[in-house]
Amino acid sequence: MRSPNQPLLVLGEARIQDELRRAATVAADFAAYQRRNRRLVIICLDDFVVGLAIITLSIHMAVGDWARVVFYLGLIRALCVPMWTVILTLWLEDNGWPSRCLPSA
Repeated sequence: MRSPNQPLLVLGEARIQDELRRAATVAADFAAYQRRNRRLVIICLDDFVVGLAIITLSIHMAVGDWARVVFYLGLIRALCVPMWTVILTLWLEDNGWPSRCLPSA
């Protein structure tokens, strides 16, 4: 009969070191994933704010045709640029391209 202080599973030193290496790799990958996503969100928010500023400028313009052109430019900048930034970044990284638009810190 075993005493209550003995472990249920005994691991060798090589297995313990392998698990520690694997855990460190997972932690480093997760940190890089968080940095990449944080940068991507900041870039998209910046594009959205710039688009809203352009739309605000178009509302205050006096010339009708140019105001409409500037409004649609702001609309495209606020809605389409962030969407395509995310889509292209994820697609390029899935296809093996390094993320040069989002350099690592």
